[in-house]
Amino acid sequence: MKKLLLFVLVGLPLIANAASPAPSDSLLKVLRAEIARKSIYDKLKDEQIAALRQKLNAKQPSDLMAKYNATLGLFEAFKDYRFDSTFHYAQKLIDISVQLHDNRKLAENRLRLGTTLITSGMFKETFDCLREVKRRWLDKQLKKSYYVLYSWAWSDLSKYNADRFYAPEDRERKYRYLDSAIALADSGSFEQLILKAQQQPNIGPHPSRYYMELMNRKLSAHEEAMVVTGLSRYRTGDEKLRLLAIAAINDVRTSTYRAQAMLELGNALFDRGRLDDAYFFLQQALDQANKFGARMQRYQVARALPVVAAERDMSAKRERQHFLIFLASVVVITIITGLVGFIIFVQLKKVRAGERVIRETNRLLAKQNNMLWEEGRIKEEYIGFFFSELSRHIVKLDKLKNQVHRKVKSGSFDEALRQLENVDIHAERQRLFNTFDQVFLKLFPDFIEAVNAMLPEEDQFKPKAAGTLTTQLRILALMRLGINNNEMIANILEYTVNTVYTYRFRLRTKALIPGDDFEQRIMGIEIATE
Repeated sequence: MKKLLLFVLVGLPLIANAASPAPSDSLLKVLRAEIARKSIYDKLKDEQIAALRQKLNAKQPSDLMAKYNATLGLFEAFKDYRFDSTFHYAQKLIDISVQLHDNRKLAENRLRLGTTLITSGMFKETFDCLREVKRRWLDKQLKKSYYVLYSWAWSDLSKYNADRFYAPEDRERKYRYLDSAIALADSGSFEQLILKAQQQPNIGPHPSRYYMELMNRKLSAHEEAMVVTGLSRYRTGDEKLRLLAIAAINDVRTSTYRAQAMLELGNALFDRGRLDDAYFFLQQALDQANKFGARMQRYQVARALPVVAAERDMSAKRERQHFLIFLASVVVITIITGLVGFIIFVQLKKVRAGERVIRETNRLLAKQNNMLWEEGRIKEEYIGFFFSELSRHIVKLDKLKNQVHRKVKSGSFDEALRQLENVDIHAERQRLFNTFDQVFLKLFPDFIEAVNAMLPEEDQFKPKAAGTLTTQLRILALMRLGINNNEMIANILEYTVNTVYTYRFRLRTKALIPGDDFEQRIMGIEIATE
C-alpha cells in the first residue's frame, strides 16, 4: 500500500514533467491547419484547369500545334493532381504527335505516358511503353528522360518486390540507368543534383551534401518539397519530422497528391511512438493516394496503416490500464481520508459526551473542568489542522490533475483526457465544506440564530440549504473553534488573507453591539449540551 501511494503522489508528477513539446510540433500544427484548408487550394487548382480546358476547346481542330500546346498545359496541370486525367492527356499528346508526324514529340510523349503509368505502380505497362520508344528519335534531353524513367521503374519495382531474390537485381538496374541519366544532365543543374543524391550508396559524396546544396538555391514550393523529403531520409529525430512537415505543407498548398512526404511523415511519427499523429497523417496519405489514383501509393499506405492502427489500439488499452491503476489509487486515498475523518468525528462525540457527564455529576470540580476545557480546546485546534490538511490535499490533487492533463495532452491521449476531466476538484472542495458545516452545526446547532441575533434584520444570514453555512458564517465558525489567524482561515477556505480580513471587518461594523465585543460574543456561543 505504501508503494502504491508513493507511486501516485511522487511518480506521476515526474512522468508528467518529463513530456515537453518538440520544435517540430508547431510545424505539425501548421500542417493540420493547411490540411483543413486543402479544399481551398484544390478549388484554385480546379479553376486553373477549367481555364486551360476552355483554352483547349477554343482551338481550331485544324491547328494541331496550338491544340498540342493546350493539351500539354493540361497534362502538366494534372500530372501531380489526378492520375486518370493525366493518363488521358498523355494519350491525347501521343495522338496529336502522330497527326503532326513528329517522331521526337511522339517519343517524348510516350515517355510522359510511361512516367504517368509508373506513378500508379503499373510496372508492366511502363516497361511496355518504354520498349515502344525508338531510341533513334531521342536527342540528349530525351535520352536523359528515358534513362530516368527506366531507373524510376526499376526502383519502384524493387520496393514492391522487397525480397532477397529479385529486389537486388532490380536495384542494380536502377543504378545503371541512373548513372546514364546523370551523365546526360547539365552539370550543376537541379535535376543532376537530385539524381546524384539517389546514386548507389558509398559512391561519391554523401547524398545529404547534394540536398543541402539545393537548399541554398531559390526553389519553387514543389522543388523544395522534393528536396526536403530527400534530405529527411538522412536525418533523424525531430529534424526529420521538421523536414517532412515542411514538404507535406508544400504538397498541400500546391495540391500535389502524387507525393511521399505525408506517408513518410506518418511512418516517422510512428517510429517516435506518436501513434495518434501517425495514424492521422497516414490517413491523409491514403486520402492523397485515393484522390490521385495511384496504386503504388495506396499499396505503401495500406502496408503501414494497419500496423499503426493495431499499435494505437494496444496503446489505448495500456492507457486505460494505467488510468484504472491511478483511479484505484485515488479511491484508496479517499477511503483512508474518510476513515481518518470518521475516527476524528467519533472521538469528538466521545469528548462531548464526557464533558456533559462531568458537568452534570460534579460542577464543583472547577480545576478539573478547566483541564477538560483545555483538552477540548486542543481537540478543536486539531479539527482546524485536520481541515487545513484536507484543503492542502485537494490543492495537491488539483496540481496532480493539471500535470497529468498536460502530459496526456502532449501525447494526444484523447480518451484519458476525457476520463480525467471527470475529476471535479471544485465538487470535492465543496463536499469538504459541506462536511465541515454538518459537523460544526451538530456541535453548535444554535450558531446561526445566535449570530443573527447580533445583526440587523437586513444583514442577517439565511443559508440556501439546511445544515449549511455561508462563507461569512464559516469564517465565524472557524473563529469559534479557536482558529483566529486570518492566514490559517484563508488557507482552509481557499480565500486570500485580504478577503478574510474584509469579511471580519464588515461583520464588526454591521453588528448591533460594539465591534470589540462581537467576536467575544461569537466565542461565547455555547456548545450543544445534548
